[in-house]
Amino acid sequence: MFDSLNQFTTLIILGILAIIVEIILGAATGFELLIIGIVFIIGGGIGMLTGSMMGAVSTIIVLILGYVFFGRKMIKQALHVTTSKTNIDSIIGKQGMVVEPINPDVPGQIKYEGEIWRAEADKVIAKGKKIKIISVSGVTLKVE
Repeated sequence: MFDSLNQFTTLIILGILAIIVEIILGAATGFELLIIGIVFIIGGGIGMLTGSMMGAVSTIIVLILGYVFFGRKMIKQALHVTTSKTNIDSIIGKQGMVVEPINPDVPGQIKYEGEIWRAEADKVIAKGKKIKIISVSGVTLKVE
């Protein structure tokens, strides 16, 4: 009985170690180690309850196969993050209107396609003047 208990405890410890490694890696493995760890803990627990190593191993195999063939795709889709480019560089060369005066040492504001942007320039540009966007740095536009 002690040998069986030790084998099941080993399965549970392996599961806990897999979860710890997943936490350390920061989900870099796509939660694979977390799932494997949980499966080993469940398998070890089933083995302890039934006293059967065959039951523990069978549980692990069934759960892993279920995950590989069914759960993995669902988890990957749920974790997939789509990113879309804002293509901010596409506004370079476009024209806007000054809504707050721009001085070389004091940024002002411009309006481009209905949005207000912080703007800098090498010369004074008065309110109401048309400008041309020449570059983008963070949330600040360089204009002339």
